[in-house]
Amino acid sequence: MHSLVRDLARTAKQSGSPVLAVSAGSGQIAEYVVEAGADLLFALNAGLYRSLGHGSLASLLAYGNANEQTEELLRRHILPNAGGLPVVAGVMASDPTIDVDARLAHLRRMGVHGVTNWPTVGFIDGKIREAFEEEGYGLSNEVELLAAARKQGMATFAFVLNVEDIRRFAAVGVDAFIINAGLTPLQFAIGDRRDRLQDSLIHINRMIAALDGAASRPLCLVYGGPFTDVEDFATLFRQVKVDGIAGGSVFERLPVQAITSNFVRRCKTLRLVDPDVEEPGRREMLGRSPAFHDLVRTIERVARFDANVVIEGETGVGKELAASLIHELSPRSKQPFITLNCGAIPSGLLESELFGHERGAFTGADRRRIGKFELANRGTLLLDEIADLSPAAQVALLRVLQQREVVRVGADNPIPLNVRVIAATNRSLAELVEEGKFRSDLYYRLSTVTLNIPPLRERLDDLSVLASDFLQKTAAELGLSGLAIDERFEEDMARHSWPGNIRELRQVISRAAILEDGPVLRGTYFQPDGGRRTAMSAGHASDNALSRRVTIEDIHRAIALAGGNKSVAAASLKISRKTLYAKLDAARQGVTEPVD
Repeated sequence: MHSLVRDLARTAKQSGSPVLAVSAGSGQIAEYVVEAGADLLFALNAGLYRSLGHGSLASLLAYGNANEQTEELLRRHILPNAGGLPVVAGVMASDPTIDVDARLAHLRRMGVHGVTNWPTVGFIDGKIREAFEEEGYGLSNEVELLAAARKQGMATFAFVLNVEDIRRFAAVGVDAFIINAGLTPLQFAIGDRRDRLQDSLIHINRMIAALDGAASRPLCLVYGGPFTDVEDFATLFRQVKVDGIAGGSVFERLPVQAITSNFVRRCKTLRLVDPDVEEPGRREMLGRSPAFHDLVRTIERVARFDANVVIEGETGVGKELAASLIHELSPRSKQPFITLNCGAIPSGLLESELFGHERGAFTGADRRRIGKFELANRGTLLLDEIADLSPAAQVALLRVLQQREVVRVGADNPIPLNVRVIAATNRSLAELVEEGKFRSDLYYRLSTVTLNIPPLRERLDDLSVLASDFLQKTAAELGLSGLAIDERFEEDMARHSWPGNIRELRQVISRAAILEDGPVLRGTYFQPDGGRRTAMSAGHASDNALSRRVTIEDIHRAIALAGGNKSVAAASLKISRKTLYAKLDAARQGVTEPVD
């Protein structure tokens, strides 16, 4: 393995942070991502087309010589702004105007550290691909390119689209793979987002599996696909054993500097799993209290057995994280983990979401749609907010669990399934059964094991661990350094009842970091309730006590930070929008007392 790639892999393993390689389309983007903490710069002629508003596939077309375009990008944009970061250049191996060895030597003299096969003939299929292969311009040229680069001492990154590509490049000992996850869509069709993500995750896992058993595993980066925000990449790193991200369009957003820098910093806060020292998912669930350790021990035990599970707990306690950990510790861990929020789907569409539909099955069904059960086949399906299922949907779900098959809406043939179901709810299903609001037969099918996740107020020993983690992530996301929490703020948090649980804690930390000056957070805008509120009444508690602490200066500052959005400002101050407007009106009228 080339020393450049070895160093990247070692740093990623030691820090737990993903390798971040950015294909920059301009010197401006290159400068911003270097400042934000990227690890590697790619010079691909696709960047020139992206900067003109076109997709990356335009780099394959004959608008000009790809190698000349890449060299122009290197000279004018990438190398002058690399800031000491290693640079990897794309080379079109089928270019008949170049001598490969001479081209590689030229790139080395320019200061390029490595090469990749871009643009790749792998994007082409059908008759045109056959013609390319027959004329000697196929994938073999790209394999020979990277073999030649290795001989010249350059780092080699193989851009691959399928398992066969991986095997061919692995045979010549490339240092790293860039796994193409598909095109990055400009927008998703309604309900399509999670499906597209899961399809890509299955594809990437299949690609990674082709490397199992290799004497030394090359570095693996993911490029493209439906991963468009940081949460998507967090899901990627939870479910797939890859080392980082290589991308271009996902980093290039408007406004350029703010979005690009923030996106890179947030990506660097994500954590990879080291399978040699920890189980997948462990870094997502944090704590040290006896209640937390009891929960994790139960999850470890339950995960091994192929039984349905119900997870109960208040809003914000981390039910989805617990479900994800069950999946990742189970024998199904390399299969899909699909989620569906039952409360977010209109009752008339729920059957289609769960079981899929055929084209023309109903008005608006313009294509076949695979349901969540089919997507989760051989894996795990998380049904969140299960208590919100209508009586008709409960009957349909019970039938699937009993017969282990689904029939798409508008179809006749049943599809056999093997799916583990995890159901999550913030209400007690047993109590709902007693009240006649949930079918008892469905409850018994779902609840082979029931896990209860305790609220944060019952595991306050975890508060400092969680706050420290959120502080680190918030500092990285906001580009701040040396953030800390003073002792009084910690005491105030320990007195609070946390009706919003862990989700509320993260919001409190983020708001303090945004609104307060200085690196030591003092909780100026945090009002503990003294632990007096109960879980049932917390959501309806008045904000009068807090509103008295919020000054008109606080409001003006929050509005400015929110870009003029008063609803966002009110939420950041933890007061109602009505209270915010009342205080603004009072200030205009010269009233100095706080308005409730």
